[in-house]
Amino acid sequence: MPKMMRIEPMCCSRCDVMLEAIEPIDGSPKFGTVPISVAICDCCGHLMMVECDLTLREPTTEEFRKLTNHPAVVAEQRRSIN
Repeated sequence: MPKMMRIEPMCCSRCDVMLEAIEPIDGSPKFGTVPISVAICDCCGHLMMVECDLTLREPTTEEFRKLTNHPAVVAEQRRSIN
């Protein structure tokens, strides 16, 4: 089971909530081990890409298109919005 990982505190670029930890939601055992490493803000559902050094960045247009229908991402976004 993926574990929650502490990151350098930063704000979500959409809702400004402080993010201090992330958990892989795309099936990766740890971040950076598969082509998609994604974090979703629990407050607003905003998608962010996780780099190997555990920094977050905005997805590129192509990455966003791939993520839009990823089953784990869709389920997590629904959970975070409710």
